[in-house]
Amino acid sequence: MRCRSLLFGAGLCLVVLPVAAIDAQRIASGRFVPSSDGLAVHDSLLHVTWIADANLPAKQPFGLPVRQSGAMTYQIARRWVAALNASNRGAGYLGRNNWTLPATPATDDTCSVAKGPHGNSFGFDCINSPMGSLYYKGLGFRQPNTAVPIPPGVVGPFRNFQPYLYWTMSGTEKNEKNPRAARRDNGDHTFSFNTGCQGGNVSSHVMYVLPMIPGALAGTKPAPGKDLQPSADKQTVYDPIANVTWLANANLAAEQRFGVAGVVADGAMTRAAADEFIKAMNSADHNKGYLGQNRWQLPPANPDPTCSNPDGGYNCSGNPLSGLYTTHLLRILGLAAGEPVVKTPDIAIGPFHNIQPYLYWSCAGAAKTTACSGEPAAPGFQWSFSFGNGFQGTDAIGNTLYVMVYAPDPAPVR
Repeated sequence: MRCRSLLFGAGLCLVVLPVAAIDAQRIASGRFVPSSDGLAVHDSLLHVTWIADANLPAKQPFGLPVRQSGAMTYQIARRWVAALNASNRGAGYLGRNNWTLPATPATDDTCSVAKGPHGNSFGFDCINSPMGSLYYKGLGFRQPNTAVPIPPGVVGPFRNFQPYLYWTMSGTEKNEKNPRAARRDNGDHTFSFNTGCQGGNVSSHVMYVLPMIPGALAGTKPAPGKDLQPSADKQTVYDPIANVTWLANANLAAEQRFGVAGVVADGAMTRAAADEFIKAMNSADHNKGYLGQNRWQLPPANPDPTCSNPDGGYNCSGNPLSGLYTTHLLRILGLAAGEPVVKTPDIAIGPFHNIQPYLYWSCAGAAKTTACSGEPAAPGFQWSFSFGNGFQGTDAIGNTLYVMVYAPDPAPVR
């Protein structure tokens, strides 16, 4: 299983609409009609009824291997939907037994990238898929803005972790004349602090950056032991197991861009912008570097024997970011493997709540409001949509993503 997205496109927008302002647009549009109990939302544009809780599996897993966060593989997602329809003695959840994953058509000329390797439309601004329509037209978001900004927080000696994907690099990248050319069939290495998955993604996706320096900082003497060691000024954290020094701010770019264009308001950026961001950190303060250090780099992330498969996957611990997650942060937080290091706040977004600013499963369908066709979007892959930035692509079916469902009309709103 390769936990990565197969198709990704480009697109940046630095405008962030206030949540309250977007909310007024949503309610005024008249597109959504909540049920009297608030558990369902009729969508008059798509002619479907959504479940209002955008992460219901976290509360109701039906005995399936759903992670505590609500994430699951695509195979489990299909079983979860079947259990939803079989509940209530066959009457189904809320008296309906035609719930389905949102069906994404293969062709959508509104997408920022017209065709991928398998002939599918993908990228940002896809409004002809149900989730794209919901994100862009129904809820009024603009790519690549997150649907749910994560408030400042602390995770052990770190601050401002994002429950999303972070850029990494191959261990040989610094020695390559053309770092990303022909090295992989699909972009750059990544690591997820939402699911603990090490994989890859196309370079034009937007995600976060946690810089590091190999070894301990000059002039410091690490204490004995295997625990994380914050510096006296709390600006860096030494990991004695990986023998690297981390920046303590896991989303510095949201506060300090170093003049780099293309950094999104919440700190996410393309891989090209990430390279520029690291370069700017090292040349700051007349080349003395940020915090007096000019050896900052993206963390290396090669597959290792501890991973769930040769290309990466879950339970990796042999390189810095995955080791940080697996060896340190899960223990500090008391979490099982595969859980996000930061919990997303359950806030109201129009008539919906509990939206996760991460990837959601969709499925291949002949039209956007039909049931799943049963066909893959690509061999071993199925459709996905990110409420972290509005991107539509595909993911390996063994990856763990979130689930929200709808029931097509003509069933009336209860």
